[in-house]
Amino acid sequence: MTAMATTNAHDLVRLLESIPELDAYRVELIDGKIVMLPSAAPFHNFIQANAASQFIQRGWWAMTEQALVSPEASFEPKPDIAVTTHELAADNLNPFPAERAAITVEIVSTDRDGDYAKKRFWYAISGVPLYVIIDPNDGVWELHSGARGGDYRIVERGEFGEPIELPEPFAFPLDTSAFKVYPPKPPR
Repeated sequence: MTAMATTNAHDLVRLLESIPELDAYRVELIDGKIVMLPSAAPFHNFIQANAASQFIQRGWWAMTEQALVSPEASFEPKPDIAVTTHELAADNLNPFPAERAAITVEIVSTDRDGDYAKKRFWYAISGVPLYVIIDPNDGVWELHSGARGGDYRIVERGEFGEPIELPEPFAFPLDTSAFKVYPPKPPR
């Protein structure tokens, strides 16, 4: 389903979110298109909870699947984790302004292009200073920083088991030692 006018696309996201039969789906607007994702698998959910708790333990607000918006209106992603402070979230805006997120984290499920390209571009132009991609398909991660001109200039890569050395304002390593690679899919 493609939304024609971006102002109507955001209204359509609100409408779809209000339909009880769609509660099991995450509804996002990605590059002008409505994307409905089924609930995530257990390995994905564990990584999400584990990473979010590491931020929370250090006093940050880690919001899971929080809708983000910016003047770049053809998007309204719901990152697996968006991290901010209580002060920046005190007005309880929903959707939440992307430039108030200090970092976003996406855990790759099936839409690799969405996480590696489309969302990376949008987070960069929307003022999110840090972006982490965690990919349980291959057991790897990427930390993107230095946003400028619609992309991040600096990319650090590693494998599960290696810490993600987060720069300021975090300045702590995100522990990936408990993250697991997705098991092989059973044959059909």
